[in-house]
Amino acid sequence: MPTEPSWRREQKAWRSGLRHIAGIDEAGRGPLAGPVVAAAVVFPPGFRMDGLADSKQLSPERRRELLGQIRANAAAVGVGVASAEEIDRLNVLAATHLAAWRAIEALAVPPDYLLTDYLRLDSESQINRGQSTIRNPQSAIRNEMVPVEPLIRGDQRCASVAAASIIAKVARDELMCAYDDEYPGYGFAAHKGYGTVSHLDALRTLGPTTIHRLTFRGVVWFDTPLRHSTTFNHLVEAIAAIDGEPAASAVRAAMDGALVRLPERERIEIEESYASRLTQIGCGVP
Repeated sequence: MPTEPSWRREQKAWRSGLRHIAGIDEAGRGPLAGPVVAAAVVFPPGFRMDGLADSKQLSPERRRELLGQIRANAAAVGVGVASAEEIDRLNVLAATHLAAWRAIEALAVPPDYLLTDYLRLDSESQINRGQSTIRNPQSAIRNEMVPVEPLIRGDQRCASVAAASIIAKVARDELMCAYDDEYPGYGFAAHKGYGTVSHLDALRTLGPTTIHRLTFRGVVWFDTPLRHSTTFNHLVEAIAAIDGEPAASAVRAAMDGALVRLPERERIEIEESYASRLTQIGCGVP
């Protein structure tokens, strides 16, 4: 059985008068494909629940069961995503910090204290007795500073961090299962983008996709055109068939509904292709 994490740090913070203690963790630093996803979870003061554990120690069924309990009882849950493109531009650690910031900003309540799985989250590396401080993104107008406590193996030792690890893991797994439909042949639903034997075999056979991390070992040496998603290919076909304003408007509507699900590399290509087609046929629809 997984070791159950403690509520000791949350209880200490609540006793000191703090109310919104956010546990923060991430999923997906190591894969060759897909985003890194972070989550932030705030429980009400005095709350406790049993069964929490590091998400990696739990079965998918148990993670989903706990996910429902966490969302039903938490005062706030935030999820943040940093894309494969951002990982390539920034490096994976910086992208993880970016995802964590987005998770914090997505919380419905401003946090008073942050407990992390050893994410320092301090851009200036201001460390004081094992803690750092960051500006509260929801309270910047008051110039408040929020204490950050980075915990070694925080997802195994701290209940709120364990809860965040479950939220982040389930959210990322769901994204990778959706990508399995968009990029058939890679097995993303099974390995979630990690460098398994079957994934590496697919890379050698098919080459990398637009959601692969092109700076990662195992991907970087491929010098082939990137494989695009099924949705991207359908949109390209629809754009090529535009023959006037009614068709252009219909394709624009389809694009607006689909682009949010596509990686940045594909969104840019689609927008450029759409604009080029309108110019080609002399159509004025935006």
